[in-house]
Amino acid sequence: MATCPACQKSLATPSFLNLSAWRNLVCPHCKARLEMKPPRYALFGPLVAPLFMLARHNRVFEIIAVVFLFVTIFLLLLESFRPKVQLRKKPLPEPSIRLNIDGPSN
Repeated sequence: MATCPACQKSLATPSFLNLSAWRNLVCPHCKARLEMKPPRYALFGPLVAPLFMLARHNRVFEIIAVVFLFVTIFLLLLESFRPKVQLRKKPLPEPSIRLNIDGPSN
């Protein structure tokens, strides 16, 4: 369960792998369009490669690199079970064809 940033009420979120459900996520209480915030712990990813480069020199750095890798993966999985939501910033796309239903017919 996540909290809607507009009305502060809880709402059910889909699995983080279900992209079509995230595209259509709307708060059932206030009808605000929502999207998933990017995971914070993904910023640890670029630090893993330099740690493994240091691990070639010393056994201690190797242990630190492996532990850091597993901690990063664990934190990403933990955050994916309870994703945070934010208000969608992008507006709805404008249709390329407009239907003139009430206009004159030919």
